[in-house]
Amino acid sequence: MSPIAHALSRRRLILTGAGLLALIGLFAWLGMDRQEDPFFPYRYGHIMASWPGADPEQVERLVLKPLEEALAGIEEVREIRGTARLGLAHLIVGMNQEVYDTDAVWNRVRSAMDRAERRLPRGAGPIEVHDRSMDTHGIVLAVTGSDDLLVLLEAARQLRRDLFAVPDIGRIDLLGDPGEALEIAPDPSRLIELGMDMAQLARVIDAANQVLPGGSLMAGDRHLLVRAVSDYGTLAELAAMPISTGNGQQLPLGELATLRLRPTEPATERFWFQGQAAIGLGIVIPENRLNAVRFGEAVQKRLDELRPHYAPLGLEVMFYQPYWVERRLAELGRSLLLGVLIVALVLLLSMGARMGLVVASLLPLVTLSGLAIYAMGGGVLHQMAVAGLVIALGMLVDNAIVMVENLQWHLDKGKHKAQAAVDAVRELAGPLAAATGTTLAAFTPLLLASGDTADFTRAIPIVVMIILVVSYVYAVLVTPTLAAAALKLRSSRQHQYLAGSGRWFGTLALARPWTVLLATAALVALAMAASALMQRDFFPSTDRNQLIVDLHFSEGTRVEHTDLAAGRLATELAALSSVREVHHFSGSSGPRFYYNLIEQPRAPHLARVVAVTDSDHELPALMDWARRHLPALVPEAQIAIRRLGQGPPVDAPVEIRLFGREQAALAEAAEAVMTVLRTTPGAIDVRHRLGDGIPTLHFDIDEAEAARYGLSRTAIALALADATRGNQASTWRAGREPVPILVRTAEGEHLPEQALAGILIASAQGLVPLDLFVRARTELQAAVIEHRDLQRVTSILAETTEGVTYSQVLDRALPRLQALELPAGVRLALGGSAAEAESANSALLRTLPVGGLMLVVILMWQFNSFRLAGIVLLTVPLAAVGVIPGLILAGQPFSFTAMLGVVALVGIVVNNAIVLIDVMERERGRGLALEQVISSAVERRIRPILLTTATTIAGLLPLTFTQSTLWPPMAWAIISGLLASSLLTLLVVPAVYRLTMAPSTGIRAGKTKGLPSPQR
Repeated sequence: MSPIAHALSRRRLILTGAGLLALIGLFAWLGMDRQEDPFFPYRYGHIMASWPGADPEQVERLVLKPLEEALAGIEEVREIRGTARLGLAHLIVGMNQEVYDTDAVWNRVRSAMDRAERRLPRGAGPIEVHDRSMDTHGIVLAVTGSDDLLVLLEAARQLRRDLFAVPDIGRIDLLGDPGEALEIAPDPSRLIELGMDMAQLARVIDAANQVLPGGSLMAGDRHLLVRAVSDYGTLAELAAMPISTGNGQQLPLGELATLRLRPTEPATERFWFQGQAAIGLGIVIPENRLNAVRFGEAVQKRLDELRPHYAPLGLEVMFYQPYWVERRLAELGRSLLLGVLIVALVLLLSMGARMGLVVASLLPLVTLSGLAIYAMGGGVLHQMAVAGLVIALGMLVDNAIVMVENLQWHLDKGKHKAQAAVDAVRELAGPLAAATGTTLAAFTPLLLASGDTADFTRAIPIVVMIILVVSYVYAVLVTPTLAAAALKLRSSRQHQYLAGSGRWFGTLALARPWTVLLATAALVALAMAASALMQRDFFPSTDRNQLIVDLHFSEGTRVEHTDLAAGRLATELAALSSVREVHHFSGSSGPRFYYNLIEQPRAPHLARVVAVTDSDHELPALMDWARRHLPALVPEAQIAIRRLGQGPPVDAPVEIRLFGREQAALAEAAEAVMTVLRTTPGAIDVRHRLGDGIPTLHFDIDEAEAARYGLSRTAIALALADATRGNQASTWRAGREPVPILVRTAEGEHLPEQALAGILIASAQGLVPLDLFVRARTELQAAVIEHRDLQRVTSILAETTEGVTYSQVLDRALPRLQALELPAGVRLALGGSAAEAESANSALLRTLPVGGLMLVVILMWQFNSFRLAGIVLLTVPLAAVGVIPGLILAGQPFSFTAMLGVVALVGIVVNNAIVLIDVMERERGRGLALEQVISSAVERRIRPILLTTATTIAGLLPLTFTQSTLWPPMAWAIISGLLASSLLTLLVVPAVYRLTMAPSTGIRAGKTKGLPSPQR
């Protein structure tokens, strides 16, 4: 008994194994880890170093540059974006796209920052490295119900501790944390009586408020701990702290100063839930480790248990990603089920009940078995994985169709069912492996590509390739087993309904081969010319019902002003009938509730308003209303209104970067670029980040005069700092969280500027005012200084109007931008979606040769002929005849997902040519005339070619109508490209074969490992 016959004789084992694997897949679908989108490696992170009171130029020179230089020495670091603003250096670090062991690189970054911190000036630091800034706050909660932020803060801290009881919970971040400080504001007149300045008072408080261990004693066989209560546990105790006066008396601290426990001043950020002051909690759902839907249910259950204990405070859910996970996967699941039904219907109608049922039974078997293997390999169910299942749906039956038709042909020849199955597998096992291999080769570049975009879409090639391999194995084992049991001899008329069409294609190709080729070349040329009419995009906006309104004020704007303006916008939006919820955040970009949002921390001049509508269909009208009405409410701000995006995060779809050394030159160039973009159709919400400058109060010190009082520049600078931001005297540890004790003037940063010169400072001659040796002057300085890869830069950003892509805006704007006469030393570069698209395309192009090489090797193994392999490859450009017009007519852009469809299309298209040429070669081997060979081959292969085309199209149809904006471009690209290429293949391959293999040419084909015709 042959190995094939032996294998097929184990029918029960084959069917049991396939059934069990499918059952595992079914349970995997119900219980495997799931999330909405794939997880990005931690290639990006934030580094921050504060230097209170320093202006942007000081921060740039003494903090930002040392940190950048340290980072530049790490070879895995690809991108360094730095910002120097008032009192803060902020860096965004990006790694090379090939890096996957990010923890090792972040350890090197921390080591570099530790070394760089030693070079920072006094008062700068500490350096904070945030290597998990790409985490998404999958659930955002809000604690509301009080106007006292400290009450809300304490409740939020307690809630965070309570929520850690939820199994598998990840990090929980406090959002809108106002900070907490114990402020001691001394009475200036009492300080004069004491002969003490604020720095001296701070030192006294620090010395008195220490937590010191008292040691221990031996008490028998045990230790007796000795504890001296050296710190102050309550405000009353601290107010009673004795302060020695100059005449030997002592006064309690409470008589010399006002003690207040209050939020940190100046305020850093504010957090609002539907118009109510709140403190937020951002729950990070662990990626690739759990079922986000069930995790969300566990959090909701815990909240329900806790709410009575927090009353009258409210515990509200602001953003809830598990809802979107369930909705997205349910939608794609419906597309998958609908695709199965459509493909099954096509099979039944085209193949008949028996053959159709045999092939249709492979749909759930292969899909669920492939899902089982994906799950056992650690796969996570998200929209990319499910989309991969839908894409593979039509392709997974291709092998089964050929196998069933071939087995039926053997049955029609009068063979016994068992022998027919063995003969069918013997003839097709090798050729079907080659046909499957060509499709695998097409998906290989997508699998091997690296980078954020490739990581985002990698589950598609993984799932498709698993499904294709399973479909091949089942085609040679399960399909013959089922077919042998179900099929019977059929009449000759049951499969002749396409023979007439096949004869027409063959006759036309034989009679006018050059006409066919020239007409096809003309169609390809016309399609390529029509590509100018095709929209190009990177990733589309999402279909969520959330509108983002970002406010950008000038650098240096106080967060209180930013917050008031954001509140006005939120109130206006909340009054609209189409708006269900409005939340706003000031001083930062707010919670990162969606993976595509870029985090912008510690930015008092920024605010974000999030409006939630009943449906995403209401967003276009809402965006139009917002652009017409909101700018008038805050004319001093730059407003950006947009939907949530998809794919790798970008600051804006359109970004023009200007590099130069001088801020003045960059500002001049930025205005010129903004003028161009503002007058470019399709560009809207044009803005830049330079700001209007920040007023700076300079104090020039007369060192000679200061020396007479025994004072240095440092002492004077510290006195100014003590008066404004305060002197951290000590730490109060009465509560669960340590609170800094600040000694400063009652006005703090609200102190009138003219009062600064009158501040008293302790000198060798006693307390003296600063104006004895300082002179104040005001000047305007750069509000912010930005760097990219250690060079000064500024970015001009723009959104696009509804229905317009970034490429259309750039096509219109670039000629005018390139014609600008920029200031000397300023150069222009593209950022935004254009830069990300170029990076993603480059990553894919680097791996395309691998797929191309695999394809050529498989074709050479199959045909052993350069000419025949060349004929197959000639069919690849035929897809353009369908792809380009198809996308244009469907109104879809050529996006990155459409490009994935085109790459996948290559493997599908060549299979039609392979099966057609295979029959031609077999017929030639029988000694038939060339014309008869071609006519017979087309007549016999038109049915399986059109049938596999129909099933692939049927499987993809549900994706063309899905609510998601990601999949229609890819689905239409494959559908239109496959439809056109399949029809043209039936003409072009016979025509080229006729011209190439004619006896007069003297060309001999190689020996093929061919597929026999199932209808021979």
